[in-house]
Amino acid sequence: MTDKAAREIVGIAAGLFVPDIDTDTIVPIEYCINRERPNFDVGLFRSWRYHDDGMERREFVLNQPAFRGARILIAGPNFGCGSSREMAVWALVDFGIRCVIAPSFGEIFYNNCFQNKLLAARVTSRTAASLSGLTEQAIGLSLTIDLTKNRIHAGADHFDFELDGLRSDMLLKGLEPIAATLTKIEEITAFEERDRELRPWVSQTWIES
Repeated sequence: MTDKAAREIVGIAAGLFVPDIDTDTIVPIEYCINRERPNFDVGLFRSWRYHDDGMERREFVLNQPAFRGARILIAGPNFGCGSSREMAVWALVDFGIRCVIAPSFGEIFYNNCFQNKLLAARVTSRTAASLSGLTEQAIGLSLTIDLTKNRIHAGADHFDFELDGLRSDMLLKGLEPIAATLTKIEEITAFEERDRELRPWVSQTWIES
């Protein structure tokens, strides 16, 4: 992977601007059992992508020719709410999604994203609605997401997204959570030293007589 590839996510964006999409909708429980990576994509949005007989629903956005190769999903608020199943993130990644843009996320889902190198980009409701509208106006719109500046580029327009430094490091440097935390070891050590001075009783070792 080149440095530029590590700093950017570039791809077609698909709009699924629906609130409260839960993890069971993202991948039903029956598609989480006895399955190995990278085949969780067959369950992604299963009831929305397919009829009961297994035929595709042509009207669903990810089944439309312009969006079959989408790498970026623009969703409504509270995306990934519900159960804690990590397979919801696996299904998105196995399908090829590298970024989900939404005003808010289920907390556990949000953390699971970064453990699987999937960017969960929090934006304002206005930004999400604007991006969703752009995908409808310009079918097959490609976005460029700059991980170094927390910025989404859509043609001449750009939008900011929220991402803390630790999770940014996880994506930029390909780090696992513990390794990412250890990059802040100097700050952690400095905090511990200050805390011992301010609250010595916290770190004091008590020995019963």
